[in-house]
Amino acid sequence: MTAQYTQPTPEKRQELLKMAGESDRLVKDEERKGITTLSRSQTWKLEQTGSHPQRRSLGKNSIAWLLSDLLSYIYQQVPTNKTHKKPD
Repeated sequence: MTAQYTQPTPEKRQELLKMAGESDRLVKDEERKGITTLSRSQTWKLEQTGSHPQRRSLGKNSIAWLLSDLLSYIYQQVPTNKTHKKPD
């Protein structure tokens, strides 16, 4: 089971964007796939369960995601030392 996606705070957005050397912008599907490595169908399934940032409609046939949302999503997927024991 995948954990629920949590919207980043404005401060966290800025921190993630600074680490990536980017400014916040809209990311179309092809670039989203390169960032998350998820297929369109897998992304859609995760969006439906609240486990992935929601897409934003730009028009009748155009969608995009905020770069800071995708960076936050990736950051949330990385295990931390708090949840995993170090090997002996």
